[in-house]
Amino acid sequence: MSTKAEAQHQQNQHYDDEIDLKDLIVPLWRAKFFILLMGSLVTMSLVVFYLGGFVLQSSHATLQLQFNFKGVETGKFPNGANFSPLELISTPVLAQVYQQLKKPSFSYSDLQAAVTLAPNFVGTESIEKVVISLIAKDKGLSVDDFNTAIDKYTQVLSSRSKTHVSLSLDLALVSGNFATAQSILTNIPAAWAQQALQDRGVLATSTQPLSRSLSTHLSEDLLVKINLLSDAHLLLSQQTEILKKAQFSSITDPETDRTMTDVAHLLSVEGKYKIAILKEMIIKSGAGVDSLDWYHNFRAARLGKLRRESNRLVRMVVVYEDALAQFSQAKDATQNPRTSMANSQSSEQIYAPQLSDGLINSLLELGSSMSDPAFRKQLIERKIDISSQLQSILSEIEFYQTPADDGSFSNLDTQRIEKSIAASNDMLFDLNRSLVNISSIVNQQYLGDNGQLYNLLGSVLQQDTSNMTSNIQLKLILGFILGCFIAVLAIFIRRVISSDLITATVKNKISA
Repeated sequence: MSTKAEAQHQQNQHYDDEIDLKDLIVPLWRAKFFILLMGSLVTMSLVVFYLGGFVLQSSHATLQLQFNFKGVETGKFPNGANFSPLELISTPVLAQVYQQLKKPSFSYSDLQAAVTLAPNFVGTESIEKVVISLIAKDKGLSVDDFNTAIDKYTQVLSSRSKTHVSLSLDLALVSGNFATAQSILTNIPAAWAQQALQDRGVLATSTQPLSRSLSTHLSEDLLVKINLLSDAHLLLSQQTEILKKAQFSSITDPETDRTMTDVAHLLSVEGKYKIAILKEMIIKSGAGVDSLDWYHNFRAARLGKLRRESNRLVRMVVVYEDALAQFSQAKDATQNPRTSMANSQSSEQIYAPQLSDGLINSLLELGSSMSDPAFRKQLIERKIDISSQLQSILSEIEFYQTPADDGSFSNLDTQRIEKSIAASNDMLFDLNRSLVNISSIVNQQYLGDNGQLYNLLGSVLQQDTSNMTSNIQLKLILGFILGCFIAVLAIFIRRVISSDLITATVKNKISA
């Protein structure tokens, strides 16, 4: 009897070792809703974790810009002022853009929050490919050569990222009105350029000259009047030369039909044949001067001021010469490391307490980049400018050092001299107005999207974005699969436990 029961148990155990697909599929099909529920619960948990429970869709209008003025890579305007792309979304610019809107339905603070600025440089992939190719192709590059190549491409990437930016505006601000968003985005760089050119004069070539009437009427004394007239003539002449060097000679003043060449010629005539002669008569010979004591004291005071200015310029020239000499020694020491210690011990330190901290700081800034030829060129050009100023001061000193010829022009009519000064003043003011008009035309040329400050790269585009990124989408898919897998695993564990309980029950009955 026992032998027959054992045979039956062995036969049942043999049948139990066989796997029936039906036994696998049927339980899963019966528990399909449970599996989907587990997968959905895990997915919803990930949505709450990554997105806070909300999938947000947003639309933006985007405009690509390129800054193309000289010095943008170094963060400087042509006149030396600091530049940052963040100026586009500064308070003065956005305030002007907001004022240009007609009855906006949003507040200024809403506009500030809706406008964003980001660097936009699409060349990173090409640079990365070049660097990867250098790594892949083992051509015997030394470590120094490889590091030099990396530094070069890094500098290119950094400079290009400063020249290309992307302006974006949330379309929710304008209730999806793309035309209004397009107008706002195009007005932002235009307002910035207008403020930079007209209010700050960031381009030395377009800085406006005197915008008010010349002030020779501020004094009744002929000595003061002729000096004010001479200074105004010098200022206008410098502005004229700047515009001529910038190749604006062909621009015509629409009010007077004068070109830059005409203005330069009239200034030269006014200076040589009127202002210079009046200065000679009044300052050098005392024409129209009532008090000789005042006349001599004025000349002495003026001469003393010119001498102090001359001494200051001489010291500045010496400092720049010493700086250039030390920069050359530092460059030679870099090329010859063995002699760097000897050169550093023998070189003299720059010490000029009589000069301003601004000058010393500028020299130190140049010294930190002395290996850059552009900075060395800037230092040399500055030295040349100071030397030119020094020569002008020396000529003025020579003029005032000439002994006064008391009474040689005493028979000249003072009223006639005053009329000549007034006529020259009116002429200079008229020429100044021509320069203002020409400068305005130059500024208008720079305000376009193909101007000197920036270019528009294409038109305004609409971009739809969502916080549901591709990375998060992949994680949600994997989370759903993981939830389903956990549910399937739970089903089979429950079946295994149930099967073991049934087997144990059968064994207990057989043993009984």
